[in-house]
Amino acid sequence: MSILVVEIVSEGMIFGADRNITVTYTDGRANQGVPQRKVVKWPNNNTLLGFVGAATINGQPIENWLQGVQGDFQNLTTLEQMAQELRNRVETQRRIDEGTRPADAMIIHLGGFEQRNGNWMPYVWHITNAHRLGQFSYLDIDKNYTCTEHMYGPLKDIDPTEVRKQLGVQAKQFKPFWFHQGLDLLTFNVLESSIKSSFKLLCEQHPDHSIPTTLEEWSKHVKMQILMYGAYYEAFRPVGQRYVGGGADIECIAWPI
Repeated sequence: MSILVVEIVSEGMIFGADRNITVTYTDGRANQGVPQRKVVKWPNNNTLLGFVGAATINGQPIENWLQGVQGDFQNLTTLEQMAQELRNRVETQRRIDEGTRPADAMIIHLGGFEQRNGNWMPYVWHITNAHRLGQFSYLDIDKNYTCTEHMYGPLKDIDPTEVRKQLGVQAKQFKPFWFHQGLDLLTFNVLESSIKSSFKLLCEQHPDHSIPTTLEEWSKHVKMQILMYGAYYEAFRPVGQRYVGGGADIECIAWPI
């Protein structure tokens, strides 16, 4: 299933994910396959895409499939248009891929900045066939995919002129706005909370640590969270059940001026 972290700070937007791929054979055995990149800039340099769950479409790694259809998205001008078209493509192809087999969960995030009332705002579109989230796993998984905007809700009560300022205030408290998708979110939440608390203490007391003030510095903390979760699976799970790990990839885009 992997882990995907989305973080929004006053400097910009960050997507991060691990690289492990789990392959399950017909006899029930499982192993870690060839690592795969799960966050990319796509279909242009102003848009981030990340995914967890099923790792192939049309028999290809998802990154390869995305590159193959990228040209069809180049003339779409809004994140919503891209997300809705991507939902249609993914649902159609996954139905073909799975045939009569039960659906595997797939979750895709497409993020970027768009203007609202003259102000640049962060938006993240959520494409998924997992329709309910339990405490430990995703529930109600089927072959139908939904496409919804994920960021406007948490920010809707903040005036667009103050969103970036509010994110800056949260950052000073080492509480950047973030959310994530992946396996066993309860465990990740506990570990993520502990590592953020530890770094907050370091920033307050250690001369070599300070609250991040750049997108590059915040990206390092996102990478640390993912590597930490991969270390948990490396330590506690056998080969074939290390659903998270293999390193971390980070992509980010700056807040438009």
